[in-house]
Amino acid sequence: MAARPATRRPAPPPPPAPVRPAVRDFSSGGSAFRIEWDVRPVYDFVFSLTSDETWTHDITADERALIVAGRERIAAETDAEAVRIIEDECGVHVASFAVERPELRTAAEFVDAIEAAPLPDLYRAIISDATRHQSNMHLVDRAIAGDAGALEELRGGADVDAKAAPLRLLEDPIRSRDRIVQVLRIWLELYQPIETRVAEILDRDYALRAEDRATLAPVELIERTTGGVRWLPEAGVRRVVMAPSYFSRPYNFLLAGASWRYFGYPVADDALEVSDPLAAPQHVVRLHRALGDETRMRILKLLAARDLYLTEIAQQLDLSKPTIKHHLALLRAAGLVTVTEAGAVIYYSLRRNGLDEAATDLKRFLLA
Repeated sequence: MAARPATRRPAPPPPPAPVRPAVRDFSSGGSAFRIEWDVRPVYDFVFSLTSDETWTHDITADERALIVAGRERIAAETDAEAVRIIEDECGVHVASFAVERPELRTAAEFVDAIEAAPLPDLYRAIISDATRHQSNMHLVDRAIAGDAGALEELRGGADVDAKAAPLRLLEDPIRSRDRIVQVLRIWLELYQPIETRVAEILDRDYALRAEDRATLAPVELIERTTGGVRWLPEAGVRRVVMAPSYFSRPYNFLLAGASWRYFGYPVADDALEVSDPLAAPQHVVRLHRALGDETRMRILKLLAARDLYLTEIAQQLDLSKPTIKHHLALLRAAGLVTVTEAGAVIYYSLRRNGLDEAATDLKRFLLA
């Protein structure tokens, strides 16, 4: 995909944002949780280092080249295990460390805090997505202390994703932390020149969603903001953290803790600076790219009949679940599919109003 041109005008740093996230409380009635809006570039610092190339489609050519250069430097200046931290997404889970620490606003503050943190504090955050139950955290502490049996017990737990890559970090927690810090410091040097621009984009997106925050019901607000992720309240979850992300476009990064869920959602096209009047909005490009694939059209046809689980779609099309999951992610990003998460249950639905919006968006672009 050709990158969308973007202006590079120097801009003064934005004024400091409040330390505490903006909060909208939905604790009345049956929705015993609150929504927090966490607008910090610290998450993009981590997300921009993801190994999945499909997550760089919506950034500029300069920034795509920057990510490639960063990965090359990391590969040249670290060992294979440090590179693997990026490749198997362990690095992404490090972002969980920032969720409970709103005072960490910049990438430099984040890296310093990672390096200085007691190991239990660091790994309890990183492992939170693999085991969302506080009752398992004593096993994390024992593993950090060198108890190999604790790690095996943790992997065998009923409430633990035994295949989750972050668990591997506990095999050598001190060395793993050193590698994480080494990788982040290399990337920090390259990321800092664009951090102010990223922060400005996130601030614009937050401002654009003021009406949604004021008028939408909580589940609808989450679905609208994420572009098609319908999250249903879960027992014990008291906080839903909504964080705009530039480098996640067009997807969402989902993290979880025992009492919170985090959505790193893609910023809207309108939050970007675009100088080319002939450039199509990225949501229009994504929509028509999604429709230009036979497998994705077949998935839409199946979903037009009824909601389906991932396994059901894979079985009907005789394709692997990872392949179908990739296609569904593209369809969700294009606004054609809704994914509903109700605890451990996840299913997919056709977003019928997305079909109506497709023609409208194309006409608006061409005739505006």
